[in-house]
Amino acid sequence: MEMREGGAVVGAAVAARNVQGTNDYSLQQQPGGGGGGGGFIDQNHMLFTNNNGEFALQFKQQSDEISYFLHSQGDQLRRTLADKRQRHYRALLGAAEEAVSRRMREKEAEVEKAARRNAELEARAGQLSAEAQAWQAKARAQGVQAATLQAQLQQAMVGPGPANGSGVLQEGSGVGCGGDAEDAESAYVDPVSDRRVTSPSCKMCRTRVATVVLLPCRHLCVCKECDDVVQACPLCLSLRSASVEVYLT
Repeated sequence: MEMREGGAVVGAAVAARNVQGTNDYSLQQQPGGGGGGGGFIDQNHMLFTNNNGEFALQFKQQSDEISYFLHSQGDQLRRTLADKRQRHYRALLGAAEEAVSRRMREKEAEVEKAARRNAELEARAGQLSAEAQAWQAKARAQGVQAATLQAQLQQAMVGPGPANGSGVLQEGSGVGCGGDAEDAESAYVDPVSDRRVTSPSCKMCRTRVATVVLLPCRHLCVCKECDDVVQACPLCLSLRSASVEVYLT
C-alpha cells in the first residue's frame, strides 16, 4: 500500500510538471509584436530544444526518485517479512518445547507411579513369602506331631496287653498319659482270633468309638460328633486348642 501511494504521488508530480512545461511552451509560441516568420520559428525551435532537455532531466530525476523509493520499499518489505518469519519460527519452537516438556512431565509421573507400584508389590511379595514360610513351618510341625500321634496309636493298638493276659488296652497309656480302664460296652470279640479286643469309647457320649485326639494333651477320648461341642479334654480337663481325627483299623 505504501508503494502504491508513493507511486501515485510521484506520477502526480510528473504530470504537474509536464502540464507546467506545456503551458510555458504555449505561452512562448504566441506571436510577439510585428516580428518576422523566421525569427519566430527559430525562437520556437530553441524553446522546444530547451524544453526537451529540461523534460529529459526531470524524467531522469523522477525515474531515479522512483527507483530509490521502490528500492527502499522493497528493503522495508523484506525486513518486515523476515521479522514475521522469525516471530513465527520462535512461536513454533516455543509450542514444540512446551509440548515436549509437558510430555516429559507426564512420563516422569508415570515412572514414579510405576516405581511406587513396584515397591508395593515387592513389599507384598516379601510379606507373602514370609507367611508362606511360616505356614510351611507350621505344616511341618503339625506333620511331625501327627506322625508321632499315629505311631503312638499304632503302638497302643498292637502292643502287648496287661500281665493278666486279658488283652484289654489301657486308653491313657496308648496316647501318652494314664487314664481310666476301658468301658465294658466298648469291648467286642474278634471272630478270627476269638480274642477279646477293646476299642476306646467316647468319654462324652459313651456310646460311639473315640476317633479324635485332642491337642495339646493328645488324649484319644471323644468321637467326631462330640468334637464339635467339647471345649476341654474330659480326661485331664485341659482346654483344647485343636484336634486330629484318626482312623483305627
